[in-house]
Amino acid sequence: MKLGCAGCLSTVVGLGLLAVALVATVGVGSRLLGQPVVAPSVTTAADGSRAQQKLFDLTRRRRGAPETVVITEAELNALLTRHLVEARGVQLGAPTARLLGGDRLELMGYRPLGRILEEMSLASVGSVLPAGWWERPVWLRVGAHVRVEERSPRHLRLDVDALVVGRQRVPALALRLLMDPGGVGLLRWPLPSHIESVTIEPGRAIIRTAS
Repeated sequence: MKLGCAGCLSTVVGLGLLAVALVATVGVGSRLLGQPVVAPSVTTAADGSRAQQKLFDLTRRRRGAPETVVITEAELNALLTRHLVEARGVQLGAPTARLLGGDRLELMGYRPLGRILEEMSLASVGSVLPAGWWERPVWLRVGAHVRVEERSPRHLRLDVDALVVGRQRVPALALRLLMDPGGVGLLRWPLPSHIESVTIEPGRAIIRTAS
């Protein structure tokens, strides 16, 4: 996408959020600012510790027989909420992931409306909103296909092909306009050279190493 097109899309999305926020203040519902149905993600500190240990062992491994490591959905969510998001400075509330199978996953979380408008250079326009609306959560649900890049250095990449804002489907390209740089960084992860594949099955991620 050309820079001019990206700027147009940013303005349209930002003004759309602002418009529906203003409409919602007088009692009319809005799909963009709607609250999606969020399934609770139950995790424990033990889930996070297990996932961290598995990943640590994978990064240290250099030679030996091929190995298969399984990360469960609960372990992945514990990493997101307790470690990864904070470590990368991602500005995303209540992050959760669903491992759907077929090398697909779904990520969900929210960002304050005011922060999104600021990053779209629409803060002055957004100042007309009531103070309480500045912190109104804008929910994002991202669908993506997971693959390992073959070129060196290798990365695990999430190719986003679906995006829902609130309860409204929007073009997937809008994600980079709605997320902070740290959040966009969650879509691409460096991999040790001995990681051969990462596949997604229902409820679990399977990591295989090369011999």
